[in-house]
Amino acid sequence: MKSLALLTAFGLYAVTLVAHGDELKTYEAQYTATAMGLSTTAYRNMTFHEDNTYLLENRLTLSVLGATVGSVTESSRFRWQDGDLTPLQYEYLQTGISGTTEQIAFDWQTNVAHSTVDSESWDLTLEKGYLDKLSYSTRLGQDIAASDQQEFSYQIIDGDEVEPHLYRITAQEVISTPVGNLNTVRIERIRDPGSSRRTTVWLAKDWDYLLVRLEQVNSSGRKTELSLESAVVDGIPLTGL
Repeated sequence: MKSLALLTAFGLYAVTLVAHGDELKTYEAQYTATAMGLSTTAYRNMTFHEDNTYLLENRLTLSVLGATVGSVTESSRFRWQDGDLTPLQYEYLQTGISGTTEQIAFDWQTNVAHSTVDSESWDLTLEKGYLDKLSYSTRLGQDIAASDQQEFSYQIIDGDEVEPHLYRITAQEVISTPVGNLNTVRIERIRDPGSSRRTTVWLAKDWDYLLVRLEQVNSSGRKTELSLESAVVDGIPLTGL
């Protein structure tokens, strides 16, 4: 359904900010999310907490004719130290026609990830470098900034399995946005041969690789998009060239 397509689109990709030294920049950003003729406002923010952890959050609420038909909230709490990321807790909640809940608790003392999807749960053996479906994007931004590589791979916990994700830089482009033109890096997720699914993102090079645009095409050809409307990075409003 249209509403479900838009709600699930927001959790597909999130890019945080690249580290400078041992700190990440905090920020808040606003996007327009569109799918199958429907649109709504989506929000993403990064906050630092007193226990020396960061919290990355996504929020989206979809309303039709003034009535709320569903929402998505997604969060990842992690520790950033010496240029490395250690995920601690992941949560995803989708309400509406097709509601779902996902949680992952990373226990690095016992090297076990407790993963739950709705009423099912699993214990997965943790290995260094394992990430969740939100925190890996911080790692991606850091890797792009720190190297001249063109491809990046990650091991992502998803339900009862660890899934490899491969991303490739495909172009450098100037993108027009409501805040002005932005220098971006275009990245595509590399999927299995024969897959009709496609994920393309554009990241702002001059603003620590903040997400500027996302285009997702699913197996049936349905397209969803996220487009940046505004952002504030460490208290500074994001501006164009």
